[in-house]
Amino acid sequence: MKKKVILILIILGFFLVLFLGIKKLRTGTNKKIVETTAQEQTLVNKVIVIDPGHGGFDNGATYGNVNEDELNLKISLALKEELEARGATVYLTRDEDYDMTERTYNYSKQDDMYLRALKIDSYSPDFFVSIHLNASSSSSAWGSQVFYYAKSTLGNLAASIIHTHMKKVTGSSKRIQTGDFYILRSTGTVGVLIECGFISNSNERGQLSNSSYHVKLATSISDGIEEYFQTDEYKQSSLEPEAP
Repeated sequence: MKKKVILILIILGFFLVLFLGIKKLRTGTNKKIVETTAQEQTLVNKVIVIDPGHGGFDNGATYGNVNEDELNLKISLALKEELEARGATVYLTRDEDYDMTERTYNYSKQDDMYLRALKIDSYSPDFFVSIHLNASSSSSAWGSQVFYYAKSTLGNLAASIIHTHMKKVTGSSKRIQTGDFYILRSTGTVGVLIECGFISNSNERGQLSNSSYHVKLATSISDGIEEYFQTDEYKQSSLEPEAP
């Protein structure tokens, strides 16, 4: 009789330990989900526009059968998904293979850029990013690079932060640089233009054609944008657009 009681107590103790372990595991999992959700929602109330460079009649840089405009869009879609996962409201200047003029005009690079800048500002965003790929006559040229408008202090800040995060993925040794690109100087929105790598470099071309690499780029760019919004310079900046 005594042995039966001991056996029953052992069995009950086993189930009690098992129950408490499962409860702790569930609690820990729920806590992790809550923490992850909170972490992902860091860009709530932020409006961001992504401009996939080129498109339509303008393929951008081309190497073999790899077109820049197609990869720009794929990277931009991955970036959109990542930013939205963090709570941002995200718009694209294009979501398919077209330029800004072909639906209303005959193609013109000047008109395309004008309409592109106009569309960016129409959303009154907090930030925009234009996605591109680079090319060079030298097949050894490589590395991501971020450009900003010379007169934009916040653009400089954002470019520096985003480039720092991107280097963790791309390994680029390049530095941020000012660029007199129409998309940067003609918008009333703070933004940067990103060359994600060289399509003319065989190694980078292989990476840039890989969807998993698109996700890595999107994550690093999003990390940079998120950090930019957390800086004192951004928080203290005027809500009015910077002077052109």
